[in-house]
Amino acid sequence: MFCLRGSSQRVVEPVPVTSETKAQKPSLGDINLNHEIFRRKSMIANPNVQLVKIKTVVAFRNGGGSEGAENNDRLPSLGEQTTNQPQEDSSNQPQTSKVKRRFTLADVARTVTNGRTKKVSFQEFEEDESESASQKMEANLERKASVFKKIALKLSKGSILNRKLDPGAKVKSDVERLWKIRCSLYKKEKFTKEEITLLRSLISDTLDLTGRLRILVRENEDFTNQEVETYCRDMNGLQLLFNNIVEIWQKVPDPEKSKHKDDIVSDVMELSTDVTSIVGEILLVLLQRFHLNIVPLLKPLHGLFYGLGLHVKFNCLDKDLINSTSAAGIFSGFLSGVLQLFRSAKILLKRLKFEDDASVAKKKLVQTNIASFVSDATVSHGLHSFSADELRDMMIRIGNLCTDSFYTIGKTSATLDYIDLGDGVHAVSPLESLGSISHVDFVQCPIESRSLLMSGIQLNDGQHYVSDIFLVNGNAFHSQEKITLRAPIHHSSFPASATVRVKTKSGDKWIDVDGDIIAGKCEFRASYMEAFVVVAGYRPYHREITPAGFTYMSDDDSRIRINFPQNCFSRPCIVQFRLIQLNRNRIFSYKETCPDECKYITCISDVIFIKHDDDVIINEPALVHMPIINDTDDYETELVVFRKREDGEVELIPRPSAMRCESTGNCYTFQIDRFCGLALGKANKRQLKKNRRAIIDEFNLYYETEHICTAITMLDKSSLQSGVVKFWTEVVENRFLKRILRMRMKEGLYEVPGSRSPHIRMKDYDVIRIDLDGNMGKIRSLSSDHYFISYLSSSNQNYRSFPVEPRRDPRGRNIGVINYYRESGQEDVCIHLVAVDTERFLISGPRLPTSHSEAKPPSSQTGRVTWSRGSHRSSRSVRSTIAYRSMFEDVPVLSHQSLLVLAGALPLEYATTLGVALRVPYEDILDIKALDQPPVITNFEILWKWRGKIASLEMVDALVSALREVKQKRLIDVIMLASSEKRHLKHSDFSHRHNCVQFAVAPS
Repeated sequence: MFCLRGSSQRVVEPVPVTSETKAQKPSLGDINLNHEIFRRKSMIANPNVQLVKIKTVVAFRNGGGSEGAENNDRLPSLGEQTTNQPQEDSSNQPQTSKVKRRFTLADVARTVTNGRTKKVSFQEFEEDESESASQKMEANLERKASVFKKIALKLSKGSILNRKLDPGAKVKSDVERLWKIRCSLYKKEKFTKEEITLLRSLISDTLDLTGRLRILVRENEDFTNQEVETYCRDMNGLQLLFNNIVEIWQKVPDPEKSKHKDDIVSDVMELSTDVTSIVGEILLVLLQRFHLNIVPLLKPLHGLFYGLGLHVKFNCLDKDLINSTSAAGIFSGFLSGVLQLFRSAKILLKRLKFEDDASVAKKKLVQTNIASFVSDATVSHGLHSFSADELRDMMIRIGNLCTDSFYTIGKTSATLDYIDLGDGVHAVSPLESLGSISHVDFVQCPIESRSLLMSGIQLNDGQHYVSDIFLVNGNAFHSQEKITLRAPIHHSSFPASATVRVKTKSGDKWIDVDGDIIAGKCEFRASYMEAFVVVAGYRPYHREITPAGFTYMSDDDSRIRINFPQNCFSRPCIVQFRLIQLNRNRIFSYKETCPDECKYITCISDVIFIKHDDDVIINEPALVHMPIINDTDDYETELVVFRKREDGEVELIPRPSAMRCESTGNCYTFQIDRFCGLALGKANKRQLKKNRRAIIDEFNLYYETEHICTAITMLDKSSLQSGVVKFWTEVVENRFLKRILRMRMKEGLYEVPGSRSPHIRMKDYDVIRIDLDGNMGKIRSLSSDHYFISYLSSSNQNYRSFPVEPRRDPRGRNIGVINYYRESGQEDVCIHLVAVDTERFLISGPRLPTSHSEAKPPSSQTGRVTWSRGSHRSSRSVRSTIAYRSMFEDVPVLSHQSLLVLAGALPLEYATTLGVALRVPYEDILDIKALDQPPVITNFEILWKWRGKIASLEMVDALVSALREVKQKRLIDVIMLASSEKRHLKHSDFSHRHNCVQFAVAPS
């Protein structure tokens, strides 16, 4: 018998055994058939039921042994509880030779656990017609009471009655059954109508399997690690079935395939929709529970991305399917399932741990591409307005994403104990609330957006930035409970009294949040924000000053005292005191790296800010007592007071009358009648008379209002090997210059000789514009925003990397010129100029007469001009350059200039497809894409990876064949025409955008 446990339960009355059925003993096959009919009818009535096999009383009687005779307790009858039908008189029942009883095991357990509170009877059918049948039944129950008590004891210990059934047991058995069907189909060499019908049945049963698994997941609320492994096995079985169905369909020969193409492809599309959606749903449910082990999720997800890559290649890019009238509906369902899978996969990547930097870069690439694709997909409006080309583009993009994810997820099996939200921002606790913000991505603010975003930030006295600005990308950061976050900060030391605050953006307002430095990162809590930045400042103290006078002693430094005499202010008021402790390490570093700009102030105290109401009049001067740190006795210096006004300007006030405290040796007392920011120092006497501006500028450096920087120009060695000149320009603070140069050299960059700029004074938000001149120009596909640097002292991304291409200079110069302009309110000022001898670096283009004098800037431009002319003697690098040029001239259509033009005509997804068609290893393609370069350079490096150092005419045929494979006829025509004319490709050859029509990425 089976008991149905679901939303609606039914107990089926046993069929009485009559004299006609007495002789007909039911066989095992009849029983199984009845069970199957009963199960299917029950499933039709209620699809959410579970089937549980039960036993009869005879089984309990046989298992009870002699224990039933030891206990004579009477149990109530079960008949009234299990049926609403009136009992028939026993005298009217047919006679039988033995007792047959039907009842459920759940009824027995319920009766025992209820403490025999209800009357229960067994309906029985005896062969004899004696009147004492009911008495015998009661006697049997009394003898078997101990058996029921034993069952109840097993219930309390967790026996089979209350043991939770394995939710994937039925799924596992069905997977095994379907796998046998798959094996039989996979071995077939010829496919007839019967095999096609069996394949459709396999697809249909797999669809039913996904629905059953979805019900099991949604009915479960509490998950354990054992259940995670069970669901992962079920998902792995589903993705294996899906992958093999795709492969089996590809084995079907064309004549038979064409007959059943419409039916099979639509079924496979429906299956892919269900499989992606159910896997995405299970991932999302399990990833929100941080106490679970998510490592088993990697295997089914890894295999599913492989299968989706094949599915997109062989089915989704089918020309007939894309051009059909029902394409929008079919692809809309598939897209919704893929979006759910991508969202869950992006969350999973945030919890995976990657050891090497290359794997971390690939992880970031996949996360960025998934976020971009999800934001671009217009599922809410449907795909009915999409053209066939747009559908094709979307499918190619999905295929590339699946292949990238396949290669990325397979590189790790370790997890993090926090969520990596991107660019070093980690969500730490509370674990039960991290699921609500697991979809959030943080990115460092793009350089071109810094000035606009930070215009609304108001810094207090002495506050300065210590981190980059982080933006919430995509979905908003919002949680009902405050989340603890950790963000990276600029590596610099803070004075002891400095406090760290985090400014979070909510709408148009910036709100201050408390922060703390833990393990080199800033930790803070927030529930909603759109952006944030970490600042360091100093706490204020408020005191009331009455007409009786007051003496203030700083809580941060007891040596600083301010004596307000009687009637100092015109009325009682609240005065704010804030001590700004200067960063002494910064001062010493500047004196070492910039001795010419930092030689006029020999020593200086900290800065004390004193602020009061604007309407208060100062009647008497106050007496200030403060120390000078690292005080020295120098007769060429003079005591001065640096007063920082409300408008930010610095006023220099000589105080030779300041009295020195003999007990301390470095403390001085002086009078002041104008407050705000006050600092005492010793400055050079001559400069006080000749150039006070230099002393004030030096003070601004120590106060961190300004920074002395250098613009460096570097070249990428790896790109030079492929014939592309890619410059790296960076604005570096002078005290970090040596460290940055060492780091860039490890990254494969080297400084162009003589290209370092003179010292440049920079403030936060200052903008430097880069312009190219001479015989090299900008890549046309890069926007003008790519040639700006908005400086931020606390950021490590004050750089730009851009490639250049050769051009013919109208003035006949054979040098390239890089101009650096500082943007101002009126006219941009040239602050630096670099001239590069292109003969040493550019490896194509005719040799033109060089006239360096024509490249010099006008005398009105400021800045030092440096030249890199190159040696007149032939060096090894020049000889290798000539050798490269000779090779390019043999096959001009494959020169670096031609491939660069071709790369600009191909979108990134299509260049990836073409690279795979050219047999470039996908690992190498993914490494190139993970470098975060402009798309045109990424495309070019993929093509150059295929081309190598030596080009040949056979390679032209290989390129044409690969383009024919991806159905790019017009590109073939252009290349064939340029090859026949023995010339380079030109931008005019690709005046319109061309789309590929086939996804050729097949993971290996």
